Amino acid sequence: MNHQIKTLAAAAALLLAGAAQAATLSLVPSVSSINTGAAFSVDVVIGDLAAGEQLSTFDFTLGFDAAVLGFGGYTLHGQLGSLALFEALDLSGGLTGAGSVHLGELSFLEDLSYQPGTFTLATLSFTAIGAGHSTLSLGNVTLGDTFGAALPATLNGAAIHVSAVPEPSSYALLAGGLLLIGASVRRKSAK
Repeated sequence: MNHQIKTLAAAAALLLAGAAQAATLSLVPSVSSINTGAAFSVDVVIGDLAAGEQLSTFDFTLGFDAAVLGFGGYTLHGQLGSLALFEALDLSGGLTGAGSVHLGELSFLEDLSYQPGTFTLATLSFTAIGAGHSTLSLGNVTLGDTFGAALPATLNGAAIHVSAVPEPSSYALLAGGLLLIGASVRRKSAK
């Protein structure tokens, strides 16, 4: 009888664990097309936190193609507490190698009930340095609540397409060529 109760309890725990909703960690915008030389930003957004669920810590790497994108910097958004008031600690390493950025933050606050179900953790800035396609992917993700328990998450990456844009000198060369063609056409029609 005691064995049956333990088996039922274990089955109930597995059923409840399977029913738990995972949060989502997304990069916004998820798709973008830009020209070389353009600066843009990507938000890291956590969503689908269950009622009463609070994010107290996060740690992840963001991968990108360093031949296409140049990393400019990041800003943490303060939903885990103020860095200036020592309510939270920035654990980010920033650019950790070609095509890899590390971000992390730890809150010292016990009550994070003010957090909404969806909010922006950080904004990363990039510059398009070369034509091509770069996926932005999240890896080594750790999310934790105020009790130190891990929060499961579904990860949503992004894709950036960078188009080459002719440089101003190319435009000048093209305009000059068109003027010469136009002048030669006028000469021929004047004869």
